[in-house]
Amino acid sequence: MTARERQVSEPAKPQTAEPKPGDPPADKVARALDPDSPDYNPRDEFAAAIRSTKGLLWVAAGFSGVVNLLFLASPIYLIQIYNRVIPSGSMTTLIGLSFALLIALLTMAVLDAARVRILVRAAARIDRLLSGRVFQATIDLSLRVGRRMRNAQTLRDLDQFRSALAGQGAQFFFDVPWMPLFLIALFLIHPVLGLAGVVGALALVGLAFLNDRATRESTRIAGEAATRSYHFTDAIARHADPVHAMGMDLALARRWRVDRDAMMEKQAIGSDRNADFTSGIRFLRLAMQGAMLGLGAWLAVRGSIHPAAIFAANMMLGRALAPLEVAVGGWRQIATALTAGRRVQRALIEAPVRRKRVEPPFEGVNVTVKDVTFVPAGAKRPALRHIDLTIGAGEAVGIVGPSGAGKSCLARLMVGAALPTEGRVSIGGLGGRHWSRPMLARNIGYLPQTVGLFPGTLRDNIARFSKCDDADVIDAAVRANVHEMILDLPEGYETRVDEGGSGLSGGQRQRIGLARAMFGKPKLLVLDEPNAHLDADGEEALAEALRQLKREGSTIVLIAHRLNPVAHVDRVVVLSRGELQLDGPRARIFRKVRTELIQSVAPEPVEG
Repeated sequence: MTARERQVSEPAKPQTAEPKPGDPPADKVARALDPDSPDYNPRDEFAAAIRSTKGLLWVAAGFSGVVNLLFLASPIYLIQIYNRVIPSGSMTTLIGLSFALLIALLTMAVLDAARVRILVRAAARIDRLLSGRVFQATIDLSLRVGRRMRNAQTLRDLDQFRSALAGQGAQFFFDVPWMPLFLIALFLIHPVLGLAGVVGALALVGLAFLNDRATRESTRIAGEAATRSYHFTDAIARHADPVHAMGMDLALARRWRVDRDAMMEKQAIGSDRNADFTSGIRFLRLAMQGAMLGLGAWLAVRGSIHPAAIFAANMMLGRALAPLEVAVGGWRQIATALTAGRRVQRALIEAPVRRKRVEPPFEGVNVTVKDVTFVPAGAKRPALRHIDLTIGAGEAVGIVGPSGAGKSCLARLMVGAALPTEGRVSIGGLGGRHWSRPMLARNIGYLPQTVGLFPGTLRDNIARFSKCDDADVIDAAVRANVHEMILDLPEGYETRVDEGGSGLSGGQRQRIGLARAMFGKPKLLVLDEPNAHLDADGEEALAEALRQLKREGSTIVLIAHRLNPVAHVDRVVVLSRGELQLDGPRARIFRKVRTELIQSVAPEPVEG
């Protein structure tokens, strides 16, 4: 296999970690996460990843049980001091009991730290199994939403779920089952103390529930307003030049302030209520511990319990209520994490992993657009209506039309960057779902109207971040007439660019994008306004590169508004208001349509 053939590989399958005691068998986990396995179920993918951590969670639960049992060492030590050491005055007994307590507390600390480490590793295992899939789902789901809604929220949701699993809030679930142990211990000391502990626990649970109900709506509204505010600010930061040039700052600030004020108002309401409940819960906990001391003293005076049991009961009540106090502070985090986990699961279901495909031997790539209607995300009317178009393998076609005709939408549909609302688009006789990532990488070149580069070097961007020979990168750069420009930069091909290609001019970004599209001599090349920023020499180099690719059998589609390269195509398609108006040989179309548009794209007299 050559380096060129190895340049793009299938997305890595989720890797399972080494099995732990109690884990599902590794092969069973692998089958559940492998899209080519009969056991794979996209609806169970998220659950399968969680089940793979079952062994770790059981170990953490076991450690939690031992930690809670060892906590009893402190009240037992206290009781023994009062009942045995003080009456007898035995220092040997005191030293022995103290040493036993030290060992118990040290063991408890070690196991508590081990429990945290286990939860961190369980969270890391989920991330290792799902992060690659979530990344791929984020890319796939971007086909279904408008540019404004494209973001990495699903990956942030996975991080939120993972952080909650590894955080303090998760420990609540491991400690709560042991609450009855301490309440039972209180009942064993005296039923009155046990009853007081149960009442205190129920009161804390009730306040935690009321706190959640009282702050849920304001938190939701504040979160939505914050999201709108951040998106608006991001958009302003990305397009700051006209803001400065036209003095839009004050007007934009007024619009931004609406969502910002709504966010602050709801956050303040939620924080005030949460503070009230938190203070009430803290008061109740301290009052219950004080009441426990008072009840213990009353029972000790009556001779119902030993005086040492007063303090032991107080310690056990504090331990019994501790998980509930953690829940009050962390319940919102846990609830938010569970919601984020459900969003991750929904995203994985909506964007199932692509199965391996058998790649047919493409000699050339044709494009068929059959009765396609396309409504962009968020739009109220179609950008394209009932388009029927066939482009043969090795053919060069120019698609022209005025602004808003739907040319760029048609280009995106042709390369699978968007999905048709109705109808079918096939490339090389195959629908988009039958094209694997390596097939796309080897056969498709695409230059969008707005060129976006990714953080990395110029070489990385031209090579599409694949592993390949330098000669392939240089060949693409030469074809796009950008090789000399790159060599003039201080770092050459190793020049780093930020998101979007900041630091480069619009013309440089477009030429780098053109080299990326031509990388690997694609069999289908779709260029949307390829020379919008090119000078005369650049246009001539582009025309020569297109002629060379056509001689090599590439299918070429040029999207034109007033582009000279249209003069070099075999066939012209005219779009207007989302409908196909004309389709035929270039000379015949130019003769038939005498408009400013066609005159602007015809650099040479039309021959009869």
